[in-house]
Amino acid sequence: MFDSPSGGSLALRPSAIVGFVGLMMWSTSVACLWSNESYYVFRAGRSRFSPPVLGEGLTTLTTADGIRLDSLVLTHEAASPYWILFCPPSGRTIHGRPVRRHLESLHAAGYNVLAFDYRGFGRNSGTPSEAGVYEDALTAYRHLIHPLGVAPERIILAGRSLGSAVAVELATRVPSSGLLLLSAIDSVPATGSRLYFWAPVSLLASQRFDSIAKAPRVTVPLLQVHATNDWMVPIAAARALFERFPGRKVMLELAGGHNNVGFSGDDSLTRALAQFWANPAE
Repeated sequence: MFDSPSGGSLALRPSAIVGFVGLMMWSTSVACLWSNESYYVFRAGRSRFSPPVLGEGLTTLTTADGIRLDSLVLTHEAASPYWILFCPPSGRTIHGRPVRRHLESLHAAGYNVLAFDYRGFGRNSGTPSEAGVYEDALTAYRHLIHPLGVAPERIILAGRSLGSAVAVELATRVPSSGLLLLSAIDSVPATGSRLYFWAPVSLLASQRFDSIAKAPRVTVPLLQVHATNDWMVPIAAARALFERFPGRKVMLELAGGHNNVGFSGDDSLTRALAQFWANPAE
């Protein structure tokens, strides 16, 4: 029944075997990527290795769905014209030294700062999701409005990497003084497609964080800071995202890499912030 035309046994050629094995390995890798999407997007487990930093400024927020979030408030004794609401990157926590160093730098530049850990990050309960981290950021914003009594025009929405997409989403929902985006991603599917070029990420991704689609709806001022040598989001992709925002905007291209641009030892970011946001009228 399975004889070849010449009468010999039908045998798979070595190339067919190699192709079949390759297909199985690719399928398994794609399935692994798809089933572990939350891990690759949020990397929340990495944030739990940083020991909690207790002390002054640490407080707790509660979301509308009952999740308690660690947050950090850094203020100045003298009145400061602006608050920076900082949305962290994936895999990081406000208890970790990298994020804390960035927050302290912004505080030292004269800004009040509110940062928070997403659900499932650091000491927080819950499981991160796109809708969930948006709710976490909205909770932090509401805390600034009440009970702290900060006017929307004094709030700068900021975020690094994945946190930039959270800040962009927040800017589509609430009034603010503007956006500070550090190492901004354009979207999860676009970023994932660059990192995992061998997989159909655009088809698989349920977590979208699609800043490039939302940008035209964001009309507040924008200061976007990006490294020319960013390994995750090439500078060309960052420029394409920047062009989508319709309002007043400045793009600052620096050295420093994806994780540290703006905080690499010079005062470029501090000067740009001071020039971009003049003191609001009292």
